[in-house]
Amino acid sequence: MSVLLLRFTPPDAFIPFAEAATQEPPLRLQTFARLRDFIYQLSGLFVADTHRYFLKVRLLRRMQLLGLRSFEEYLDYITGATPQTVQEHQELLNSIVVVETHFFRTPEHFAALGRQILPELASKRGRLRLWSAGCATGEEAYSMAMVVHRDFHPVFPHIPVEILGTDLSSEAIARAQRGRYRAPSLHGMPEVYKGYLREVWGEYEVVPEIRSVVRFQLLNLVDEDSVRAVGPVDVLFCRNVLLYLAPEVRRRVVEALCEQLLPGGYLFVGAAETLSHMTDRLQLVHFPRALAYWKPE
Repeated sequence: MSVLLLRFTPPDAFIPFAEAATQEPPLRLQTFARLRDFIYQLSGLFVADTHRYFLKVRLLRRMQLLGLRSFEEYLDYITGATPQTVQEHQELLNSIVVVETHFFRTPEHFAALGRQILPELASKRGRLRLWSAGCATGEEAYSMAMVVHRDFHPVFPHIPVEILGTDLSSEAIARAQRGRYRAPSLHGMPEVYKGYLREVWGEYEVVPEIRSVVRFQLLNLVDEDSVRAVGPVDVLFCRNVLLYLAPEVRRRVVEALCEQLLPGGYLFVGAAETLSHMTDRLQLVHFPRALAYWKPE
């Protein structure tokens, strides 16, 4: 499985991969393999052989900040048993996980959510819970909230809706909680929802009535106890997350998510993802220009 892990840090914050290959200290194959295994055990993320220098570029900055002179020293540091070690585990994940997205990415999913799924569920539930798993910097969860505020609550004002956004990256969660974005995050956003953002010093801030209905927290989807602690949900967006997990981890994560999805609930995955051969607990359903998975009642 070949995986490229990207993050929102500007490209000029890192040296080119070609230069990294020759820069001291070296990242030896044996050390790379041990680092990759550690990352896999920690998060379920798989770093392919072809991305050895990608990993080197990302970790050089951490080593410099810690005053470590070799990747072997860094490996010893992260496999230690000190409070600093636990903190570095999170910094390591912050350096490599995907946290790039924008508002209303794949707008057909949000159209299905507002026009069909939420009204359908409102006829059966007294309250609704929505979960954006792998929410990155929060645009997906806030897009859900905008759909609820504009399209759902005017018709069903008596149905409370709770929205949770979770991600593996503490940096991403901090940005989501701040709720301020630059212009690229608005790319492709339908005009009718742009009123939920206000310009503040060259950035775009989510208005308070939207921010107030979304809660964010740090969560590793590989940790089944943490997933279980989320509680039952009616709608689950887990889009462009499963691609980055090794196949056996992907199956475990899907099974854990299925456990949290209430009967009659819906799960959305990314356009390039499929749950085929991973679970028989969900049925594929078609919406206009969109697909989702439904859990039979």
